[in-house]
Amino acid sequence: MSETSADAGVVQSRRQLERLVADDELAGRTISGFGAPGVLMRGLDLDGVTVERVDLQDADGEDSRLEHAEVRQSDLRRSRWVGGLWHRVRASDSDLTQIDLSRAQVLRCELGPVRLSKAGFAGACLQGTTFKAAELYSADFSRAVLTKVVFEGYDGSTVSLSRTDFTRAALFEVDFRRANMYGAILREALLFKCDLRGVNLSSADLRGARLVGCLTHGVDLDDAQL
Repeated sequence: MSETSADAGVVQSRRQLERLVADDELAGRTISGFGAPGVLMRGLDLDGVTVERVDLQDADGEDSRLEHAEVRQSDLRRSRWVGGLWHRVRASDSDLTQIDLSRAQVLRCELGPVRLSKAGFAGACLQGTTFKAAELYSADFSRAVLTKVVFEGYDGSTVSLSRTDFTRAALFEVDFRRANMYGAILREALLFKCDLRGVNLSSADLRGARLVGCLTHGVDLDDAQL
């Protein structure tokens, strides 16, 4: 066992984090209680990592793999995970505003309650993932593939997907649960067996969109472009 492995324990400083990043020895660690904005975390194995009360604004985790990981009360604003893997990640009470998960795989994750406004999922593959009490205003799902994804609202309130971009996305059995999709862009998107009951699609752009076998009772299409 290396000295770095032996003395790491709970990671509690940026210096300690950067040493473990250099040796790719973060798997299974708890990272807690410090700031590391802009830290480089590319191509890492982050299996079983717990991140709590950590400032990772603008961190670069391109091509890294988070599996069976927990993110709690942390700041990941503008962090980048392009082309990476998030598998069975649970994120709660965290700020993921403008996080970049474009071209990533997001599989069987539970994300919420979290802030995800202006998040980037362009070209990503999302499967079996639940967004619960997540603020997704102006998020980018363009060209993404979503399979059995659930957008679940707050207690007594609907999920906010207003002005989200699903241009040319493929959505299979996605449950929108009466979501607010005011002004959303679904241009040339494919929706197959999606649950759109009670969804607010007023002022949405649906030009070229194809809906196949979808549930649409109670959809609000006021001022939508069809």
